[in-house]
Amino acid sequence: MRIRMYNVGFGDCFCIRDRKSSLLVDFGAANSKIEGRPRREVFDVIISDLTTIRKKNLLLTHFHPDHVSGLLYMMRYRRDAYEFEKIYLPDVFSGPEMKYTLALLLLADVTKKASLPGRRVSLFALAEALCARRVKIDLLSRGSEFEGKYTALWPDLSEVSRETEEVFNSLIENHENAMTELVNIAEEVRELFLSMTEETLEAEEKSEPLSVPEDTDGPESSLKDPREYSGENEEYTQEKLVLANEDAGAAIEDTAEDPEETEKERVRRLNPEKLEKKFRELQATEEFQALLESAEKQGHSLRQFRHKISLAFQNTIDGELNLLFTGDVQPQYMKMIAENYDGKIQLHEHYWCIKVPHHGTESHFFDFSGFSPENMMIPNGAYYDNSKKKSKNQRTSMQYGGLFYINDAHMYCSNCDCCDSYENGCSCREYDVISPSYYKDI
Repeated sequence: MRIRMYNVGFGDCFCIRDRKSSLLVDFGAANSKIEGRPRREVFDVIISDLTTIRKKNLLLTHFHPDHVSGLLYMMRYRRDAYEFEKIYLPDVFSGPEMKYTLALLLLADVTKKASLPGRRVSLFALAEALCARRVKIDLLSRGSEFEGKYTALWPDLSEVSRETEEVFNSLIENHENAMTELVNIAEEVRELFLSMTEETLEAEEKSEPLSVPEDTDGPESSLKDPREYSGENEEYTQEKLVLANEDAGAAIEDTAEDPEETEKERVRRLNPEKLEKKFRELQATEEFQALLESAEKQGHSLRQFRHKISLAFQNTIDGELNLLFTGDVQPQYMKMIAENYDGKIQLHEHYWCIKVPHHGTESHFFDFSGFSPENMMIPNGAYYDNSKKKSKNQRTSMQYGGLFYINDAHMYCSNCDCCDSYENGCSCREYDVISPSYYKDI
């Protein structure tokens, strides 16, 4: 087995290769140019390299452009090269209560302070690309086993729901109508992704009638009682969520009343282009602009919220070639995972290779020295922004090098120029820098 680490600048793209099958982990870049080359040129090189692999699947840790833009390019301009049998996504779709999480993700994508702005909301762009190919997707959360050899460590659905409740309630208090409309759109987005899961596609192949998912106990039960997460009886919190459920649920019931909804009607209703148009129309309203202004004031919580759903995984069976991929998981969650907070999944004592969170930035730094890693991967290309402070915040933390260097660990980085521990040469004892090459094998 080997890992091919591609140089995509400030982005992620790794291919875990073995004889039976391969897994591509993320495929995206934030930069328009990588090492002076146009981004699409780098994407084309990676796509050509991937065509040499006969059997492969793809895992997207989350929906930021620096993790998905390469896939979107591939599915739009290089459809002939698309050969993934399945795509794994973090599970923010399976439960009815997840429409609230999706609503916040949609809102985070259109805030001015979004850390990686794009022309389109990444969820809609991804949905359109997946629908065009009728892709088979699989949803992962903590404890999910996949590929016959990996186990998901994050996201934890109960933790995500708890944090959703906190942020959601702070916004709906003064923007009830706009948030309700946003939740309605989020629910249709949830249904759309859910329709592409393996179970749903198999049901369609058997010509079984597909009905719209509905809440069995009515709209009030579509979001779990907050007391399940907090352990406290907070009546004001429950009142806000029930209020949102009553309005959002009414729109869902309109479609759920007809259990015989045809496949053609469902496809028409869940068309990603129509959903995106509906979202843009909502964005143009005064109520939504007021909501957006409030969200801007809480910009930090929304920016960080987009990382709360990031997938992390390791190999299921402890062995010599243990892997740990951390996506953009935040340090407080990495600490919970390392401490086996729920007693379900123990991290291995030793890792052959660890991919550090979020390009090795200081805000996501985590000390992996306790796991004696042999190799550590940091996809740390330069990040460009009009704000010098924001650009600096996206540099690699000096805690991964210099005096803090982990003994016997071999560092693999995309570029040394954006590392705070780099001065007149790399401060790590053992290292490889991919730049100016396209990739490096580990």
